[in-house]
Amino acid sequence: MGLNPFKESNISDLQKQLQVLISSRFDNIRNKLLTQWEYIKKRGNERLTIMVIPHSEKKIANLHVTLFTLTGMIVSLILILTLTSIFIINHTSTIKEVSRLKMYGSNSKIQIAKYKEEINKLYDIFQRLKPELSYLYSLTPGNRADILWAKGGVSENIDAEQEQPSPPIEILNIEEMVQDLETAKDILKDIKKFMRERRKVIENTPSMWPVDGFVIARYGIRTSPYTFQKEFHDGVDIASFPGAPIKVTAPGVVESVRWDNQLGLSVSVKHKYGFVTVYSHCQRVTVEEGQKVTKGEVIGYVGKTGNATRHICFYQIKIGTEFVDPLPYLNKVVNQ
Repeated sequence: MGLNPFKESNISDLQKQLQVLISSRFDNIRNKLLTQWEYIKKRGNERLTIMVIPHSEKKIANLHVTLFTLTGMIVSLILILTLTSIFIINHTSTIKEVSRLKMYGSNSKIQIAKYKEEINKLYDIFQRLKPELSYLYSLTPGNRADILWAKGGVSENIDAEQEQPSPPIEILNIEEMVQDLETAKDILKDIKKFMRERRKVIENTPSMWPVDGFVIARYGIRTSPYTFQKEFHDGVDIASFPGAPIKVTAPGVVESVRWDNQLGLSVSVKHKYGFVTVYSHCQRVTVEEGQKVTKGEVIGYVGKTGNATRHICFYQIKIGTEFVDPLPYLNKVVNQ
């Protein structure tokens, strides 16, 4: 009959059987290990004789060692050779690492020398740039150009025992450039603001030649080619080929298109900030009164109307009620 695992008597019998089985297995393994150990002891205690026979007539030396001793000597020798090899390899690696670090240190010195040279060059460039920034900044209203690059002094109340060695000049140059760059950033902000405010004025100021040609009569006192008397010439005569396009020199509104016995067909353009430009002796015009024009737009063509003796554009600039010399407003080299 089989065991019923749910009865306490059967469970007790099963535990006893397992204990007996495990005990017998353990006793078998222990007996085998003891047998093996006795065999090893027997073999290890066997004595070996090593004979040392000299070439001379001296007595032969006999060395008696056990197998255990010989094995220990061989293991010790192998261990010593292994450790020695490891030490030699480590020593060789250390030597190579030291050599590499020495080379790296030498290269680092070269690199540091180059960095110092570049820092000094950059410092010199920035020192040459500072006067240019100062000049641009001096053009802005309310500037402080006189104290722009002022440097603070060093306090004299320094305890001699607490004095530290001076840093390298390159470090001082970098620190100075950092401070100056912060100042330059503020300067450029002010200049940018100033230019942005003046941009509209510049864009609406007459600043180009009205026609391709060359000046044959300047602004100021001259001898009249008609009466041969001294007179004031309140503009410039620009000679060009017949029918050459006449361009307005700034954006504005056509103030008038009229005929004059002396100036011939003439166009007057009103601009911002009180500027008025006048273009006379035109052959014909392409605009009408009240028309908006953009800078560089063609408003007429060169002619010989009025009392002109050749094909010219008589160009005038008026600010408010006064005529001014147009030459400073022309952005090209004046042709004589």
